[in-house]
Amino acid sequence: MHPIKVDEIKSVKGIMEIEIPQLEQTSSDETNSVKKMETEIHQVEENSEADSLEGKEITAKRGTKPPLNFLAILKDANITIHASSPDELCNQLYKGVFIEPKLLMYYVEKMLNKNCFIVFARKLHITWIENSSYWKWTKEEDICEEYSEDIEVAELLGVCWLEIKGEIRTIDLSPGTVYEVVFVVKMLHEDRCRKWNYPVTLNLILPHSKKETRYENLAEKPRGKWFEIQVGEFKMTPENVGEISFQLEEFSSDWKCGLVLKCAVIRPKN
Repeated sequence: MHPIKVDEIKSVKGIMEIEIPQLEQTSSDETNSVKKMETEIHQVEENSEADSLEGKEITAKRGTKPPLNFLAILKDANITIHASSPDELCNQLYKGVFIEPKLLMYYVEKMLNKNCFIVFARKLHITWIENSSYWKWTKEEDICEEYSEDIEVAELLGVCWLEIKGEIRTIDLSPGTVYEVVFVVKMLHEDRCRKWNYPVTLNLILPHSKKETRYENLAEKPRGKWFEIQVGEFKMTPENVGEISFQLEEFSSDWKCGLVLKCAVIRPKN
């Protein structure tokens, strides 16, 4: 694996719907004001149908074009991209690529051609995770076998104060798209943990501190199988440019155990 080469970027240029300098500008402006980032999003939306002649010749159908800003997203990733063929490139993005090894994955939702992200447990903020009496790290065989990556999951041994948090920049999401955030978890069989008496609280905090809250009863969930817990949803509009955070909490005096945390997924809502 090595950083993206200049000649690889040039060969992909015809696939893009806007010029590469515009994509790099999108990435570099992330540290500027929200107002400036809103302007960039408007520019991307206005130019999304302005295909170059070269791009039209290489990609005869919409489904073989990656999202506009995929190069900006992968700019600092230590990966090799399949630049010689639009189809191979898109298949690579559909499968997913690690922006941060074992921590953060970027992929493209095939049917909608939209940007998505997976934040694995090691990148999430888990209260008491450093205490081996409360949590332990373990590996699951069904996670990312095709990437030859040792992805770890976090198993809850027992806490009263359950708190899991994550965050992601929305500048890399697809404009005008309704997204949902979900945690992927598993409940161990009842002989290994006690019943949960209280529902967990799920918070989605959008830019400008707008907050959505919902509740989920884990006691009613199947045991021994991965399932998703929806945190919330939002539309990728200029007012939501910035950073979102998502949380799973339960602070009662009851001791809780048997929860296994795989990841959080940010994806378009079908």
